[in-house]
Amino acid sequence: MSTYKKLFALFGAPAAWIMQMLLSESLTAYACYPYQEPLSTPLWTDLPAILAAISITCLTLNILSAYVAWNFWQQSDNPMIDKISTRGQSLKIMDEQSQFLAMLGIMSNVVFFVAILFTGCAILLVPLCSDWA
Repeated sequence: MSTYKKLFALFGAPAAWIMQMLLSESLTAYACYPYQEPLSTPLWTDLPAILAAISITCLTLNILSAYVAWNFWQQSDNPMIDKISTRGQSLKIMDEQSQFLAMLGIMSNVVFFVAILFTGCAILLVPLCSDWA
């Protein structure tokens, strides 16, 4: 497996959650407080749809990252045993580090899937702009 796929398996989900937080918080803050005075309703009427699209995109990235991590784990679960013959000796080379990184990627993706899902649910549970009074 390539290094880029391994990095995506490990850091794809955290990066998606950070992207969701940065984009959602920034857009909501600007839509509710664009100038000197806070607004009771957002500037854009379709802000909930925009935030939902951001959440769905981030969940999709998380699922892709989990898929790559799962494939990485399946490949490292049955490590190939390479035999290197040197003067009649054979050495077994097993990649336990790959197994650890693959399992870490899977666990990270599960945790950040829940984080992205709960952050996305904030659209439904928390009012976008409050009265500020």
